[in-house]
Amino acid sequence: MSEDAKPEEPREAPETEETEEAEESTEEQAPQGLKAKLAGKLKYILVGVVVLLLGGGGAGIYFSGILHTEKLHETVVALPGPPVFHEIPRITVDLKPSPGRARPFIRLTMQAELQGDSAKDAFIANEVKIMDALQAHLRTVTAPELSGEAGTERLRQDFITIINRIIEPEIAISVFYKDILVR
Repeated sequence: MSEDAKPEEPREAPETEETEEAEESTEEQAPQGLKAKLAGKLKYILVGVVVLLLGGGGAGIYFSGILHTEKLHETVVALPGPPVFHEIPRITVDLKPSPGRARPFIRLTMQAELQGDSAKDAFIANEVKIMDALQAHLRTVTAPELSGEAGTERLRQDFITIINRIIEPEIAISVFYKDILVR
């Protein structure tokens, strides 16, 4: 038998070893299947969580005011003192004539509730003007307009408006009737 005619020796064994080694090296290089997909996505998830934490922390610090170097402006507010009461002298005035009443008149005794001592001082300093304005207003009112609770409440609001206009910037809180007589 010549060398050419020699039966070939089986070479399948070495080829199988080479292919197995090649498969093992590719498995080591890139994992395949579900693990490979999760490993790739896990990187993106971790990066996303880190970015959200850093962004949220930065936003929290910014909105908390820690980074602001600007000082807030200070304002001083003077609160008024407790309410002070002042007796208004008795007012007797002829009202505007109305049908059925020839000479109606009103007699009032009142007390003003003022916001603090400074308002009381302003009221006393302008008491002549206040009395004149209240009497002038009463001369424009008719007796039927003063009847009932709505009429006396409207008169009270008118008096508060007149007093506040005169003692401005001080404030009159309310006017209380001690005695009211309409004839």
